Amino acid sequence: MKPIFISLIVILTIIMLSIVSFAQDVSLKKRSALELEIGFWGGAKASNTITTNGIQSEAKTNGFIGNIIYSYWIQEQLSITLSAGFLAGEVSSNVSLSSVNQHSSAIIPVLIGVNYYFLNPTQEDAVRPFLSAAIGPYIGSETNNTILSQSTHSETALGGRLGAGIDFLLSNHIKLGANVRYNLMSDFSNPIGARSNYNGADFSIGIGYIF
Repeated sequence: MKPIFISLIVILTIIMLSIVSFAQDVSLKKRSALELEIGFWGGAKASNTITTNGIQSEAKTNGFIGNIIYSYWIQEQLSITLSAGFLAGEVSSNVSLSSVNQHSSAIIPVLIGVNYYFLNPTQEDAVRPFLSAAIGPYIGSETNNTILSQSTHSETALGGRLGAGIDFLLSNHIKLGANVRYNLMSDFSNPIGARSNYNGADFSIGIGYIF
């Protein structure tokens, strides 16, 4: 899955570099953008196991991430960002002769940050690399269901995200982006899913509308 996704990213990047050579001059100062990102974090896993006691199924979706991001450019080289997304999740079920158990969990980061475009871009620049930093709560929640009971658990840990990326300005209103980032957070007091924290790198691409 990952090699295919990475190959797709390389192809899209080449296409974007070709397209932006025809992009018009764009000024971002005092403008905003809404962007949708998708990508991957960690690794996905799915399995079915049949034992003498029953059947166990798992679908760990922590290979997928998604973010909705609002950006506001204070200057051409500096923007403020507010994002909410989905970092990791897990779904599993266990069926045995004596019980049925279902479990699900999700991690949702809500972060405020900045992007610094370090090549001091002007409105003629259609390709704009940047460094990014963000901080905020990582909200974890999980649910366990059995035949006789249901329990839920949620808590919040403080964390942040550091990274680098490139914006490709296709027109006065459309941009594409690619990001590589690292998530670093404090431990949950009780594990959410199989982990107490969800530190690790992520890679994403996004499309945004500038207004």
